[in-house]
Amino acid sequence: MPFYQTGTSKLKMVALMPPNEKNITWYSPIQENKKHSNTIMNGMLTRFVNGQEAAKRVVVYQFYENGALIHEIKRP
Repeated sequence: MPFYQTGTSKLKMVALMPPNEKNITWYSPIQENKKHSNTIMNGMLTRFVNGQEAAKRVVVYQFYENGALIHEIKRP
């Protein structure tokens, strides 16, 4: 079983980057699908910020569940 998968993961996180930079898409771990969405979002955001140099340049974080936007975080 894969760690995450496009159609199987509960949440998708899109990190919107400044103009002329490619946006970053992450999917939640499949084993976390039974957890509450807020718990999954917090974990994804923590792992992303602590593990990605690009996190310093993110403009907006968007979280999607079943294709619908459920949460958005805009950086100042």
